[in-house]
Amino acid sequence: MNLQTTSPRLPLYLQGKRPTQVGADGPALRVIVANGAPLRYPLARLARVISTQRVNWRGEAIAACLCEGLPIVFLDNAGEPAGYLMPLQGKPSRLDGLLEELLALPEGDVCYNNWLRAARMSLLHAWRHRREQAGEPIAEEEFHELIHRHLYQPELENHAFVRAGPYAGALLARVLQALHQAGLKPRYWCHQGRPIELAADIAQLLGLSLYLDMRGFMDQAQGDNAALLYLLHKAGSRLETGLTELLGSLHRRVKIRVEEWR
Repeated sequence: MNLQTTSPRLPLYLQGKRPTQVGADGPALRVIVANGAPLRYPLARLARVISTQRVNWRGEAIAACLCEGLPIVFLDNAGEPAGYLMPLQGKPSRLDGLLEELLALPEGDVCYNNWLRAARMSLLHAWRHRREQAGEPIAEEEFHELIHRHLYQPELENHAFVRAGPYAGALLARVLQALHQAGLKPRYWCHQGRPIELAADIAQLLGLSLYLDMRGFMDQAQGDNAALLYLLHKAGSRLETGLTELLGSLHRRVKIRVEEWR
């Protein structure tokens, strides 16, 4: 009996260190780097694309990615995510409808921000518990300092997964892919007309979780993009679990609040 195995979809990184052109070649992307032979990447083998602004895209290639359901994240010259292209939302999920209903309420954004804060606290406590289970407890003073830094001043976070670099873009691309598959939008709008950046918020939460678990490794790999991207790739199953838990937590919180308001 012949057993066929399906290769996992993988992210495609286009750094554009040399002039790079991206076009479409049937069911594949055709990438041409200056003075090099064309490279062909089947769309069915790709999960998402991270591209610097030094890469020139043809419209046919962008359309091919979107039709395949692949998000594209573009990085600026500093390597920071500058924006993204997403496929049209498919069938909206129940959580999508609940979020729209919640954020139409006067206090909807407050509820969402409270969930963000609670999610951060939960991540910190879960990490502390894992350290204790491993026989490496965290001193009380250090834990309270981490709470102060990551719970009350998240805008000042400066670890690798929120700073400029392809790893931040790679993490955002993974979140965009997950939201599309879950029938969610990357951005919502609250009652006051302010944006709720769901994709960026989820990416920041996952970045915090990865940073806490890999602080020693990340300090050693500081400035080494290839090493940090490798760490991110190796954390794939952890990211999947984290995404599932965060979206499940958000769904429960939003459902409770909406039912209270109805």
